[in-house]
This record gives sequence, structure tokens and C-alpha cells, in this order.
Amino acid sequence: MTIKNLKIFDDNRKLKALKIIALAFLGILLLWFTFNITGLKIGNTKIVISAFIDEPIDFLFYFVFIASIVVFILNDKIGKYMLSAFLLLWGGFQFTTYFKTGESIAAYNKTFADTHHIIAASQETLIKDTYHIFLDIFILLAFIVIMLFLIVKIVSSKKKSQARENL
Repeated sequence: MTIKNLKIFDDNRKLKALKIIALAFLGILLLWFTFNITGLKIGNTKIVISAFIDEPIDFLFYFVFIASIVVFILNDKIGKYMLSAFLLLWGGFQFTTYFKTGESIAAYNKTFADTHHIIAASQETLIKDTYHIFLDIFILLAFIVIMLFLIVKIVSSKKKSQARENL
């Protein structure tokens, strides 16, 4: 595939619209995740601490996420699977943190004690800070849209193959 023949969008209008919607949700998630890399403070309210300070491993996830988005844009045949797998793993990891108990909850609360909380922290149940609540929501929405794109793409491909067989 050369740059001249690069085809970012499918001819199918439904797939084109879904890819645009997916890219919008991925863009929102990427922006939100970028705040984790840079840190975000509004006035005196700390939303998220920079990954430079808090969790340097997040840089690896950040670059893998960007690479997955680029592959999805340039070649959604591979990219849709990369993003699906990445978002599923990321979402799964984020989801498991809700099941922390005892000392793990205390450690989470200590780590994020100075970040903004929509809901006050608890010692009995893990209540994530504002940044992580929105991160979870954005991961879930991006995953749902990518799965819709994947399903529609597979169904569309099957219909094309059946139409060719019927000729």
C-alpha cells in the first residue's frame, strides 16, 4: 500500500460514520490520557498528577495506545483488533481496581489523597478519584464504539462475500 493508494475510510457509509465516531471517542480518551502524562491542575484543584511523578509505566501504555490509533486510522483491518484488545486489557485492568480491599484501598486513597474526588474516598470500598472515574467511562465508551465498528465491519465483509458468491 502506497501513500497514493492510502484509503482511510471504507466506501460503506455506515462504516465511514462509525470510524469517524470511533476516532472522536478515541480522541477524547487520548486527550484525557494525555492529562495523565502532563498532569492537570485547575486553579488549586489537582485533577491528576503527571505520570513522570506518579506512574512512569503509563508512558508505555500511552505510546501503545497512540500506535494502535494510528494503525486503526491507516489500516483498520488490523487496527480494529489492536484497539479492541488494547481497550479490553486496559479496561479490564482499570475495572479490577474496584475490587481492592483493606490495605489496597488505603494505599489507593493515600496515592490519590490530594487529587479531586467527586465522591469522597472510603476506607471500606474503593471510590476512585475524578480523573480515574472519567478515564473508566471514556475507556468503556471507546471500547463499545470500536466493538460496534468491528461487528459492522465483519457483517459487511460477510455480506460482500455472499454477494460475490451469488454472482
